[in-house]
Order: sequence, then structure tokens, then C-alpha cells
Amino acid sequence: MTEPKNPRDGFRLITPIRVRYAECDLQGIVFNAHYLAFADVGMTEYMRALVAADRPQDERDMLGSFTRHFGGDNWVRHADVDYRASARADDLLDIAVRITRFGRTSYSLLVHLLRGDELINVVKLTYVWFDPATGEVAPVATKFIDAVNDFELIKPERTVMNA
Repeated sequence: MTEPKNPRDGFRLITPIRVRYAECDLQGIVFNAHYLAFADVGMTEYMRALVAADRPQDERDMLGSFTRHFGGDNWVRHADVDYRASARADDLLDIAVRITRFGRTSYSLLVHLLRGDELINVVKLTYVWFDPATGEVAPVATKFIDAVNDFELIKPERTVMNA
């Protein structure tokens, strides 16, 4: 699959972040582990926007509402990071996030980290859905899948149907 000419294409959620001095190593560039932290900031903002889009204004309270609203939670199962260019202290980056795939008990998140129109990092994360009451892996909630499909500009792939 070829990448789009504009690395912002297809992303409904794009949120800014400024690189802090403490996130840089002795070479003055962002230490590699911080790109996963930036992706996590994007994930948090994505879920905040998803809950907001799926609830009436008078029912919104963002603190803890994801788990209550969708009846489940998720943890990272796999992370893949493709470093393309380095960010430096005080760079203003944009974190573009979208869900690309649903399986039976997991889903995939794509994150583009951008400096202007330059794609500096691609993070691909696989999350596993679980029941917070038991801590056991569970099928991804239909309510969550439906909300994502309504929210996304590009509908996520379904690798398991009717399971």
C-alpha cells in the first residue's frame, strides 16, 4: 500500500504537542521512547473526541467516561515504530490518529507524527479489548466499533466478521 502524498489525509483527529527539553537526549533530539508517549497522547485525545462525538453534551464527563460509556477498556499488545526524521526541543508537532482495523478482541491504531507537512514518525499500535471487571480479554464492544465507524473518515477494516 502506498502512502498518501499528504500524510494528514484520512485523519479526523489531529492534535498538537510541543516537544519539551526534557524529552530530548544528549544529541538534542527527541529520545526514541518518547515517540510512543506522543502516540499515547494522541490515543487519549482520540478517545476523548470519540466519547464526545458519541454522547449528548449534557452527558459528557471525560474523566473515566470511556470505560463506562463503551463497557470495556484496552491495553497495548504490540507497538511498531518507524522513525523517519528527528524532532528537537521546542518543535511543534501534530499527532494524527485513526483506527484502521478491528479484529474480534483487538484493534489497530495508526499514528502519524508530523512537523508541518513532514512525516517524521509512524507508530502502529495493536490494542486488546478487555472487561475491566474481570481483567479478561473480551470481544471488542459493538458500541465502540459503531462509534469509531461513525467517527472515522476512512472506515476501519474488519478482519473478523460476525464473531
